[in-house]
Amino acid sequence: MQYAAVVRVLSFLGLALLAGCLLCAAIATFYGETRALAAFLTSGLLIGVICASVLLLTPPPEGNSRPRDGLAVLIIFWCLAPILSGLVFVFAVPGTGFTLAVEEAASSLTTTGYTPLAIGDDGWPVSLLAWRAYLHVLGGLVSLTAVTSIFAAINLGGPGVHRTVLFTIPEGSFFSALPRVIIAASVAVGATIIVLSILLAVAGSPLGTAMADAISVATTGIVVPGRESAGPENDVQGVLLFLGLLFSTVGLAVLLEIRAGRWRFALADPELVTMGLLFLILLGLCVLMGERVADGAGWAIAELSTSGLPVNASGIEDRIPLSIAVLPVLIGGSALSTAGGIKLARVYILMARAGQEFRNLAFRQAVGVFSFRGRVQPEKAIIAVWVYLVGYLGVFGGLLVLFALTGHGFSDSLGSAAGTLSNAGHLVPPSSASDFPAWRAIVATLAMVLGRLEVLAAIPALVPSFWRR
Repeated sequence: MQYAAVVRVLSFLGLALLAGCLLCAAIATFYGETRALAAFLTSGLLIGVICASVLLLTPPPEGNSRPRDGLAVLIIFWCLAPILSGLVFVFAVPGTGFTLAVEEAASSLTTTGYTPLAIGDDGWPVSLLAWRAYLHVLGGLVSLTAVTSIFAAINLGGPGVHRTVLFTIPEGSFFSALPRVIIAASVAVGATIIVLSILLAVAGSPLGTAMADAISVATTGIVVPGRESAGPENDVQGVLLFLGLLFSTVGLAVLLEIRAGRWRFALADPELVTMGLLFLILLGLCVLMGERVADGAGWAIAELSTSGLPVNASGIEDRIPLSIAVLPVLIGGSALSTAGGIKLARVYILMARAGQEFRNLAFRQAVGVFSFRGRVQPEKAIIAVWVYLVGYLGVFGGLLVLFALTGHGFSDSLGSAAGTLSNAGHLVPPSSASDFPAWRAIVATLAMVLGRLEVLAAIPALVPSFWRR
């Protein structure tokens, strides 16, 4: 393993946190939020000193980095970034313990979006909301870059569910191929935020709210705590949020086909077809429960995107049973999106494979060939998806037990397990930190990190040989 390259890349990511601290410090200065200003400057100083020292003391890497070096960066980033970014909440929010601050930071970085903090009657300082927004954007960009490059390189999930034209494994250093992916992810996220912010503002939303909602849509999280229970002010804003969530849930795979002008391939993409089918099923369930079609459609896209951001003011999310709300969240969105969950591509593969097996029962001599996005898949690729499903559901079951051991009832344990692992914070029940042991925050943080690592990618961290040269 190229430790020098890994450490240097991590240091640059740390400097991105420093940039966020300085930006939010400027916002705190503008709004006169002195305590928050001190928190950002103190945290920024600590982060800056650590990262600058590492960059200065680490020699240039010798040799070429490989995909496992990229995976090492990703694992270490998701372990350290919540700790470093959580320092702001320790200094800025009185009475906040370290584990709770790390949970808050992890919720923003992983775009899960809920908050375990009790801020008080005065509400959130603007600069801390800006910090949450910055962490959402940074975490979303890291997630998109990881799934498009690192996960594609190690073929996580078997049949190349993360493969795109954006990335091929270079002959030289692995990290030299990342700038193209980072630029593409930044353009997709940045353009979504800018365009949607403008459109929401024109539709009557205050500029700050418009920007926060646009970031929530682009990262499939919730920036402003409590926004999951407050719908848009009018139908135009609701339509814009619906289209934005649809855009974010579809992911880069379909968007790249559209950009290339291959509309026929885009409309027939397996993930888009699967999302359409699940969307119709969820909509049908809402209609059977007596809900309006428009309300059901908004709820369905909010759940499949794992954001939970309401696109109407009907309050339908409060009337849907938790047992139903958990299902689309566990499935999630596209493999090349910031949505959490098992991912639509894997669900499509399992459904198609199951259909092939049923056909073989009727025609026992038939020879079936399974393909995904035009590539014939070997049997081991299908097995890899089954293994992923078993691993994901096994972790989900373990989290359900752990949350129950912290004192949660079954419904709250179910919501916490599904919400943290699928990075869908709106399912995590609000609670007071004093009601539960401190290690509950650690469980929640690890669950959110596992969700961003797509569970199986965390396994190499447990194998000592992975960290050896």
